[in-house]
Amino acid sequence: MGCSKSTVGSKKIFITDLKNNEKEYDESLVNRQNGMHRIFGMNEKDSTFGIVLVHGYYPKNWRGKGLEWVNPIFELSKVNVPLWFFKYDWENCPENSADSLYFELKNMISNNSHLDSLWVLGHSLGGVVTSLFAESWTDDLPISVHSIAAPLTGMKKFKDNHCRLTEKETYTIRDQIKYSQWKTVKEQDGAFKQLEFDPQNALIKGGKVITLPGTWKDNRLGHNNSILWVCEKITREIR
Repeated sequence: MGCSKSTVGSKKIFITDLKNNEKEYDESLVNRQNGMHRIFGMNEKDSTFGIVLVHGYYPKNWRGKGLEWVNPIFELSKVNVPLWFFKYDWENCPENSADSLYFELKNMISNNSHLDSLWVLGHSLGGVVTSLFAESWTDDLPISVHSIAAPLTGMKKFKDNHCRLTEKETYTIRDQIKYSQWKTVKEQDGAFKQLEFDPQNALIKGGKVITLPGTWKDNRLGHNNSILWVCEKITREIR
């Protein structure tokens, strides 16, 4: 008998429980309360530095919510530092989710005084959330923000919901933030290729913009695979 959603959501996240195929994956990464969740079961050699993962938007009937993060988590575990997964309400306005991320990070830092730096990785809508967060962070703790395949100029859904973020053109990154935007090739990205414009094309003040290759390992480098590509890139830099 499979686990009920309430049972799955009440469990801690153990990396050994995560399955990287749709048949076995139980959506446990996102089927839980909003907030910051530690990922357990890894060999952590350096606890002064940690990585926070921020998921994207999931349509109601999307199967395997959060599955796109499993292989990146396996990859990031090689760095041997603490990992956290930030769950938020993807139906909420992104600016509200950015405020929640700010609050959760402040609380996490106060409860982990040994931390001297953090990396925050956001994908798709999560990349919008982390980019908005990067405009408001005022703490002295240095944070590197990585926004991956993110529609920074806005999504029609949130325009229709009268969110403050509608047609944002410019992001001004705080001095305490080291910011990188990782853009997919629009024509190769299943989430963007049908649009008349590339929603990733915002002006970034105080950060850098990197365009991913269109193909990877002889396959199209699309929306979800962009996470693993970036994680492999940054783990090589950290190690």
